[in-house]
Amino acid sequence: MNAVAVIAALPLGAVVGSFAATAGLRWARGEQALSGRSRCDACAAPLGFGATVPILSYVRLGGACAACRAPIHPGHFAGEVLGASLVVASAALLPIGPAVAAAVLGLVLIAAGAADVASRRLPDLASVLAAVLGLGLALLRGPTAILAGLAAAALTGGILLLLRRSFAARRGDPGLGLGDVKLAAALALWLGSVTPWALALAGLMGLVQMRLFKPADGRIAFGPLLAASGWSVGLALQVGLLGDLAP
Repeated sequence: MNAVAVIAALPLGAVVGSFAATAGLRWARGEQALSGRSRCDACAAPLGFGATVPILSYVRLGGACAACRAPIHPGHFAGEVLGASLVVASAALLPIGPAVAAAVLGLVLIAAGAADVASRRLPDLASVLAAVLGLGLALLRGPTAILAGLAAAALTGGILLLLRRSFAARRGDPGLGLGDVKLAAALALWLGSVTPWALALAGLMGLVQMRLFKPADGRIAFGPLLAASGWSVGLALQVGLLGDLAP
């Protein structure tokens, strides 16, 4: 894409990233995720334009609502930054068709990650959309990539389900949510033979998070890590940076 498109992708990405994060957080609270005016999560005060400019408003307001001074959920700011980053990366590295598909998939993953952080649940709709978009991106690489993706999805889902059963039998805790299994299998449709790299990266990030933040219950939301590693590895795959590792 040309430089103008890449520059335009920055504010656009921040806007749609904010929307994706808001949708995920509202879903986690059982609210209508895709409609309704922007409002404070704490006091429900409607937000004007000055309070909804992506990134800049969060910084200007000091991360707090102007009406009630309650902290703004950091997921909104994270969604804006991540949305801007992934849309710019997609626009800069891919042709228009794959760029749009990769960016939309990234936004779906932002929503899924926000929902998982807030509720420890991943929306099934996010996994379905990730599967459809992932298959579309694989198709752009050719029939071999589709076959590799289908095989990887089946293997990934089967292996992770067996691990869940094994952990549940030995420890009484499956350790991995069904939503994580579904999302991993959905991403595998895109990633094909490089799926193990994405899972290994997610696992490594999980170990680092556990070491740095030490959650009281010993559990973390794994969905955002799957989303980040899967999208990053998938973008490298789509661009052709992984060479002979995948079709």
